Amino acid sequence: MFKRKRSAEDFAEEIKAHLELEADDLRGEGLSEEESQRRARVEFGSQVAAQESFHRRGRWQALDNLARDLRFSLRSLLKSPGFAFTAILTVALGVGANTAVFSVMNAVLLKSLPVADPQTLVYLRTSDQPRGTGTVDTNETMSYPVYDTLRKQTSAFSSLIAYVPLSGSKVAVRVGSQPEEAEGDMVSGAFFSGLGVNLPLGRGFTAEDEANHAPLSVISYNYWTRRFARSPGVLGQTLFVNGVPTTIIGVSAQGFEGLEPGGSTDFWIPLQNRRELNAWGNPLDDGKLYIENPKWWCLRLIARLAPGVSKTQAIAQLQAVFRSASRIGLGSPMQGEKPLTLSFTDAKNFPGYDQMYGNPLRILMAMVGLVLLIALANVAMLLAARNAARQREFSVRQALGAGRGELFRQLLTESLILVTAGGALAWAFAMMAARLLANWAQIESSLAPDRTVLLFTMGVLVVAAVLFGLAPMRVALAGRAELAIRTSAATSNTNAGKSRTGKIIVALQMAMCVVLLVGAGLLIRTLRNLENTPLGMRVDGLVVFGVNPDIPSLAAGRTFYRDLISKLRILPGVESVTVMEERLGSGWSDNSAMMVDGRLPDVPNGGDRTVRSNVAGPDFFTTLGIPVLEGRDFADSDTVNSPPVGIINEEFAKRFLAGQNPLGHHIGTDDGRYTMTVIGVVKDHKYRSIDETPIPMAWYMSAQIPMVGPMSVEMRVKGAPLAILPTAQKVVQQLDPNLPLIKPMTQRDQFNTTISSQLMFARLAEFFGLLAVVLVATGLYGTLSYRVNRRTAEIGVRMAMGAGRGQVVWMILRDSLTLTAIGIVAGIPLAMFVGRALMSSLYGVKPLDSVTYMLAVVGVTLVALLASAVPASRAASVDPLRALRTD
Repeated sequence: MFKRKRSAEDFAEEIKAHLELEADDLRGEGLSEEESQRRARVEFGSQVAAQESFHRRGRWQALDNLARDLRFSLRSLLKSPGFAFTAILTVALGVGANTAVFSVMNAVLLKSLPVADPQTLVYLRTSDQPRGTGTVDTNETMSYPVYDTLRKQTSAFSSLIAYVPLSGSKVAVRVGSQPEEAEGDMVSGAFFSGLGVNLPLGRGFTAEDEANHAPLSVISYNYWTRRFARSPGVLGQTLFVNGVPTTIIGVSAQGFEGLEPGGSTDFWIPLQNRRELNAWGNPLDDGKLYIENPKWWCLRLIARLAPGVSKTQAIAQLQAVFRSASRIGLGSPMQGEKPLTLSFTDAKNFPGYDQMYGNPLRILMAMVGLVLLIALANVAMLLAARNAARQREFSVRQALGAGRGELFRQLLTESLILVTAGGALAWAFAMMAARLLANWAQIESSLAPDRTVLLFTMGVLVVAAVLFGLAPMRVALAGRAELAIRTSAATSNTNAGKSRTGKIIVALQMAMCVVLLVGAGLLIRTLRNLENTPLGMRVDGLVVFGVNPDIPSLAAGRTFYRDLISKLRILPGVESVTVMEERLGSGWSDNSAMMVDGRLPDVPNGGDRTVRSNVAGPDFFTTLGIPVLEGRDFADSDTVNSPPVGIINEEFAKRFLAGQNPLGHHIGTDDGRYTMTVIGVVKDHKYRSIDETPIPMAWYMSAQIPMVGPMSVEMRVKGAPLAILPTAQKVVQQLDPNLPLIKPMTQRDQFNTTISSQLMFARLAEFFGLLAVVLVATGLYGTLSYRVNRRTAEIGVRMAMGAGRGQVVWMILRDSLTLTAIGIVAGIPLAMFVGRALMSSLYGVKPLDSVTYMLAVVGVTLVALLASAVPASRAASVDPLRALRTD
């Protein structure tokens, strides 16, 4: 195995020497110099063929050496199954955790949109919205007139694309007879061609499709797989969207899931002009669709810059055009109203992901990085300890002629086997963990690892393989050839330097463990605080679902919801039923200023006038269990023919009607078109999310307002809330067979969606903290066991000199506790730094929470004591006579 190899140069010299000797012999026989050289070359044959044969033998020799190294390494590892299993599992957990988190980070933050040349795409943004307009996002949505004007500016853009969801959640679709729910967008004709999205089946939309509002649809690859089992016959089939038939004309490329942040779009249709397909599923405003209403800023715009045009140049060309377009249908700006400013942001990634997940994911990546360091250090120490026991084996090999290269090759082969097995297990672990992460965080975008994730994992594994190959080299080379004849392991392994290195590594692991435990503790306490936050209502027994009926007229819409509530109320087990426009806990809200007694209220110190409003049905607060502090709840008697009534919360009364009886005051929209009388004041409660603070709120009675659209139905039932859904579905389909129940769930689960990211990060942090504890305990146990074995003779001498077993135990524990103390002292400052970095993710707990730090310190100390118990017990049981005879 360790025979010295001949190089190609050596072999060439041998050929040359052989030819010279042969030529000398021939010259001795009387041949001329030239003839002797020629005869020598002829008798030798082809030198090229000989060299090729040498090279072939060399390659086969290398393969043969590799095969022998592999066989030897496998036999060696099989002799230590416990070590091999521990090392492989440690690598799998460390690398797998990093791969899983990096998969999420790659999909959410790093991966570009799966479109052609994403670096030339920009999202269009506005500095504000014109006064008197409605919007979805103040800076990110535009009106249809703005889109229609800008798309004609062909010098700046090669394509301008508009897109808007058909609903804030999902819409009703139907392929056969069974209605279901799906996510869909309306898009402009340049959507697929402008983005450069390939369609493996069928075609995309055209400008004519958009102009004609053609009843066509393109479905996503995922929806094609999930709903149609990738049948090529899907083209030409009819997809009913909110009861409107559309013809499927294409399937988008695999991996393209639309442009909605955090969502996965199932289908797209061209921009429509039908009331059933209004933007965001909203009812008509003054009888106008989004296309006809310049006050409804609801479209998102993305553009591809024209070739050779920079963002600055495009902005310069479009700024004046945009400002002019923003006033279409709105008249002159109000006094003091500033002109809007157009801007671009890069569209390489999904919008909003960085704000939602960026900081927590980076912190998690740092945490799993620490876990990886602990895991790698553990395996390296295990390898060093294991190979210390093989020092005589390495000495024998050196005595037989093995050089450093051969020894390193052997150690590298063993590490490659461990890393390969651990890497395969890590990949499987990462696949499973990535799916869990997607569910916990409710990220609908694909988190499937791609080439970037694979390269990241391969890079980590290569570093690990080299580290594991180099780590035991010092031990292997420490035993020189002459040590091969020694027999005392105790004397041949003594090395204070190696001991110090092991102690330093263990202390660093302790420090990293403290950091991870503090981070996990802060996030877990945050989650507990969120879960225990009072919602201001009784959510137990509540179930909620959405319906989006076809409403041809205002009267028909009112009749539909009145009949639906009446039929649901009489179901067995149902205590009460109501409806609402914005679902509580969905994250959506309608915010604007409101008139109070005919004027905008005065707010002290220039405070905010924003009021959050919603539309609710009869028995709304009774159904949700929200206390009515003054007045009454909405009732069936509040109809379109009775005086309009409204209800406010405590914060509204406190801010705008301080010191007055709120009942009987008149409140209404900021444009004065709708006014209602306050009939009740309710207790403040959570509305959009669990972690929000109360703001002024007002509720309109659904039967009295001049518009009706999709609503969410809230039911309070006895027993398991979800058990009522099949019966409720039958009731809904009695009224309209095309209607599915949209996003049915308990109200508790609906609110829990607002803390899904905190839930995911807390669970991950908890897992990584526990993983770090296990790894640190393993490493400390291995180090102490190794030291006890090496100090057996010393312990025997101490005990022979009169040392008691308690003194021996304390000697081992003292080492462990000293390392723990050093680790804690080094880890606390790092933990404080991490705590401050987590500040934006904390709720109800401070970054320097003393309880969390104390628990982390106690936890690390307990781990150290537990990991030390077995080695200390083993040291105390050493027989002095046997130990001395062994030495």
